[in-house]
Amino acid sequence: MISRLTVRHLAVVEDIELTLDQGMSSLTGETGAGKSILVDALSLVLGDRADSKMIRFGHDRAEVSASFETANNKPLQQWLVSQELDDDEQCHLRRTISKDGRSRAYINGRPVPLSQLREVSERSIDIHGQHAHQSLLRPDIQRTLLDTVAQTKPLLNELSLAYSEWQSLQKNVQLMQQQSQDHSARLDLLDYQVKELEPFELSDDSIKQLLQAQQQLSHASQLIQSAESGLHQLFEQEQNSAYNIISHVLSDLEKQQDIEAKFTNSVEILNSTLIQLDECASELRHYLDSAEADPAKLEQVEQQVTLLHGLARKHQVEIENLPAHYQSLCVELDALTNLGGNNEKLLLQLQHQEQICRELCEKITLKRSKTIGPLSKKITQSIQLLAIPHGKIEFIVKPMANSNFNETGADQIQLLVSTNPGQPAGDLAKVASGGELARISLAIQVVTAGTRSVPTLVFDEVDVGIGGGVAEVVGKHLRQLAKTQQVICITHLPQVAAQAHQQLQVSKQQSGDSTHIDVSTLNKAQRVEEISRMLGGVSITEKTRSHAEEMLDLADS
Repeated sequence: MISRLTVRHLAVVEDIELTLDQGMSSLTGETGAGKSILVDALSLVLGDRADSKMIRFGHDRAEVSASFETANNKPLQQWLVSQELDDDEQCHLRRTISKDGRSRAYINGRPVPLSQLREVSERSIDIHGQHAHQSLLRPDIQRTLLDTVAQTKPLLNELSLAYSEWQSLQKNVQLMQQQSQDHSARLDLLDYQVKELEPFELSDDSIKQLLQAQQQLSHASQLIQSAESGLHQLFEQEQNSAYNIISHVLSDLEKQQDIEAKFTNSVEILNSTLIQLDECASELRHYLDSAEADPAKLEQVEQQVTLLHGLARKHQVEIENLPAHYQSLCVELDALTNLGGNNEKLLLQLQHQEQICRELCEKITLKRSKTIGPLSKKITQSIQLLAIPHGKIEFIVKPMANSNFNETGADQIQLLVSTNPGQPAGDLAKVASGGELARISLAIQVVTAGTRSVPTLVFDEVDVGIGGGVAEVVGKHLRQLAKTQQVICITHLPQVAAQAHQQLQVSKQQSGDSTHIDVSTLNKAQRVEEISRMLGGVSITEKTRSHAEEMLDLADS
C-alpha cells in the first residue's frame, strides 16, 4: 500500500505531504481545488511522461515522492530484490522534473530509468481516471478486462514467447521457399564448377610449388651460369679464389699469434669462414650436378599454369585463391544438396511450434469461456444497482476469422450491453449513452477490482454523473473493496465520501498573487462539516449537519 505522498512545486502545489492509511480514503474539496493534481503527481512518480510546464511558477524544479509498504506485496518485494533495489520492506520512489526538461527517477535512493518506476506501478497500484470509461469502448481493453478476471496472464506470457518463435520460423520458411525457386539452377552450376576444378587437386601448397617450378625452369640457364661463376670465384680459381686468399691470410696470422695474442679471435673467424666456404662450394657442385635446362618440362609446367590462370579468370579470382574458392563451392554444393532435408526439418519445426501456440490458445479460450458467465452476471447485477435497472452485460468469446491466432490468443472478445427491456444486446459504443457508459465502467471497475493483485486502487472522480441512492451503492462497493485492498477515491459525492475510513480535504488558498493548495486530514467533527458542505453547498443548516453525521455513523455501523 502507499503510505505517504509528498509533492513540491508542482502546478499550484507549493509543498504538501499526505499520509494515507489502509482501508478507504476519500479526497474531497471544492470543484477546482486541485484534487486531481494529486493523482497527476502520483502518476508522475510512477513513470508517466513529464513536462517542464508542470513546474510551479517561480521555481526551477518540481519533486514528487511516494512511499510504499511492501510487507504484504510479494511480487513487488521479489522484483526489488531481483533488481538489487530492496530496502527493509520499504519502497521509496522519487521523481524530479527540471526546467530544462530533464527528469530523474530514484528507487530507495538509487537512480533508475523511468521504465523501472513503471515496473513498480504495475506491481503496486491501479489508477482509474475520470475518463476511463471511454477506453472501455476499445476491443483490446475489453479483452484485457476479461483476461484480468480470468487470470490468463501466465498463459498469455507463454503464448507471447511461443508466438514470437512461430513468427521467426515462419519467416525462415518463407525465405527458404524463395530460395528454393533458384535451387535447381544453382545446384547444376555448382556441380559443374566443382567437377571442373576437382581434377587439379587444388591446395595452397600445390599452387605455390607449381608457380615456383615455372620460375625455376624459365630461368634455368641463368641459374646454372650464376652457380658456375660463383663456384669458380669462391673455390676453383687457382690464384685469386676467395678460398685461397683467405687461406693465405689465415696462415700468416697463425704464425704471428704467438707474438700478438689479439690475432687469436681473427684466426678463429677465418677458420670458420673457410669451413662455410667449403660447404657453399659443396652446395653449388650438388646443384650443378642435377641442374639442367629442360624445355620439355618447362613447356608442360607452363601449360598447366596457363590452364589454371584461365580457370582463375573464369571464376573471377586470383590463381592463388583458387583452392579457397574451390572449397567454398564444395561447401555450398553440400549445403544445397542437403537443403531438401533441411527444408523438411524446418517445416516440421514450424508445424510443431504452431501446435504449441494453438494448445496455449485453447487453454486461454477455456479460461475465458469459463469466466464470461459469472463475470457477466456480476456486472449485470452491479449496473442494475447503478440506476440501469434493466441493464444487462454479456461477454462474447468467438474464434478469430479463418482460425487465425496471435499473441493474445485465437479469440475475438466482444462486450455487449442491453439497457432497456426487450432490447437485444448490442455493441457497447452503439447502445450505451455517455452517462450509462460511465456507470457501466464504474460497475466493471468495482466488480473486477478484487481480482487484481495490486494492493492499492485509486478512483479519480469515476462517479461523475451519478447521485442519490446510486452514489450510496457506489460508496458501499468501494468500502467493501477496502477490506482487502487500499482504496483512494477522489469524489464530489457525500454518499461516497461518507463511506471512507479516512477523509482528506483539499483546499485552494490565495496569498497575494500566489495560489497554492493545502491538504488536511479530517477528524470526525471536521468530516461532518465537509460532508455537510458537500450536501448543502454554501448554506449549511443543523439539519444538514445532522444528516451528515448520520451518514458517517451508518457507514461505521
